[in-house]
This record gives sequence, C-alpha cells and structure tokens, in this order.
Amino acid sequence: MAIAAVVAPPGTLARVRLRLLERVGSALGFSPEGRSVRVWVRGMPGGDETEVVAGTITEVREDGAVLFLREPDQEQRWILAVPHEPGWGLQALWFSFIAVDAFELDGRERLGRWFIRLGSTP
Repeated sequence: MAIAAVVAPPGTLARVRLRLLERVGSALGFSPEGRSVRVWVRGMPGGDETEVVAGTITEVREDGAVLFLREPDQEQRWILAVPHEPGWGLQALWFSFIAVDAFELDGRERLGRWFIRLGSTP
C-alpha cells in the first residue's frame, strides 16, 4: 500500500509562519496607528550606508499605512507605505522591521523599497 504525502508548494510554510507574527500582534491588540517609526529611506537595517528619518504612522488603510515623515532640511510629507513581503504586514511591526514599497500619497509615484521599524531615531 502506498502512502501519499501532502507536499505544500515552496514558500507556503514560510508564509504561514510569518502570518503567525501578524496574528499574534492582532491578538495582543497591537495597532501601529499613531506610533513613532524609524524609516530607512536609503539602505536597510544593519547596512553600511543608510539614511534613517523619523516618522509617524498616522493612518492604517486597507492598501497600507500613511506615514508622516520629518526629514531634516526638507518639507514635511506624507507617504503611503505598502507592506512588500507576505506575512510581514503592519501587524508584524511589534516584532521586527518590515519592508514596504513607498509611494507619494499624492499621485502615487513610487519612491522605492524602504524599511520601517517601531521607535524614534536617535
């Protein structure tokens, strides 16, 4: 008698594990709205050449989060941050940084791949 094995498509298990972080965040009552964040507008956390600015998540929408950025020597601006990785959505911010695709709020011009994490810049 042959025993059939159920094999999940590649990456499925990883997505399930990562979604767990979002579910735990929701169960804890975590909401990123109104929280201060660090925003890597160039480079990434742990990278050699980075630029990090302070921001605040002012609104959580179905398509992402609105970030208010306070960049030195520049006008204040609002950005739409759309989580890039499946399972690493806004509810996972309680655990780690997340990758987002950043867009100008007005006009939706893509600015690039940025990273955000809870906390203020030093």
